[in-house]
Amino acid sequence: MYYFIINPVSGSGKGAKVWSSVKAELDRLQIDYRAFLLTGPGDAQRLAKSFSNLGYPVTVVAVGGDGTINNVISGFTSFQNITFACIPTGSGNDFVRGLNLPRNPIAALHMILNPKQIENLNIGDITCLRPFSKEACRFSFVVSAGVGFDAAVCYSVKKSKLKKMLNFFHSGKLIYLLTALWLLLTMRRKTIEIATDSGKPVIYKNVYFSAVMNLRYEGGGFMFCPGALPNDDYLDLIIAWGIPRLKVLTILPRAFSGNHVGYKGIHILRCKKVSICTEEKIHLHTDGETPGLYQDITFMLHDEKLSVITQ
Repeated sequence: MYYFIINPVSGSGKGAKVWSSVKAELDRLQIDYRAFLLTGPGDAQRLAKSFSNLGYPVTVVAVGGDGTINNVISGFTSFQNITFACIPTGSGNDFVRGLNLPRNPIAALHMILNPKQIENLNIGDITCLRPFSKEACRFSFVVSAGVGFDAAVCYSVKKSKLKKMLNFFHSGKLIYLLTALWLLLTMRRKTIEIATDSGKPVIYKNVYFSAVMNLRYEGGGFMFCPGALPNDDYLDLIIAWGIPRLKVLTILPRAFSGNHVGYKGIHILRCKKVSICTEEKIHLHTDGETPGLYQDITFMLHDEKLSVITQ
């Protein structure tokens, strides 16, 4: 059975239009499926939880962007009977970009209905503490997660009215670049302590951002960790720190092609677990979602792998 979880407002309403064409094709092919339109926060997680508790194999298809994919995967209580797929409708679509999946909705649908390859992919887990609280919060990510300016970019983009206008002209990823450039020039850099499973804690000063990558791209096409693979049982960590602001402006555009690697102040590490502690609360992002401000955050790999249709 195919279960479609549709975010109709993703891509500034593109989700509803894409689903209309996908539904027409499903009906034409007389496919047995069930569809669920999201109406508010928490819907995707509740649906995903119910599907993973059915006790028999199902294919769950997210029709939306990276945020929708994150919400669906975060809702699964187990990956045992789940095969996951997506039909992209967002503006960033780094999940699709990182796995080289079809961007055309009908092509994506036919791949899902007639899969040639299903891969078992790593999923990232996050545990963090709210400032002045012992309560632990937990999140998942499949593309990337991080702190600093990239998380602040995600937060600012979600609040931006310009994003809707650029999405209308099919240029949604420009808002990520414009916002990133602005924040790089204006935001205050942080001091953070980073510890991985392969080394002692290191304190970095004047940090722009640190991102833990499961796929190569984030932020609408920035290839921050060119070597990141979602099936190698490792996370790739990038730290950008101590770089003069004007120099960052020349390095950032190179990240679209991965040519920022090797510059002074750009560190990339591979690890299975990383802990980040900050001197003050800082924005966290999980696949572009912004759950809040935290100071003590741990990233690691989920015990299970998720079966994903990739061809």
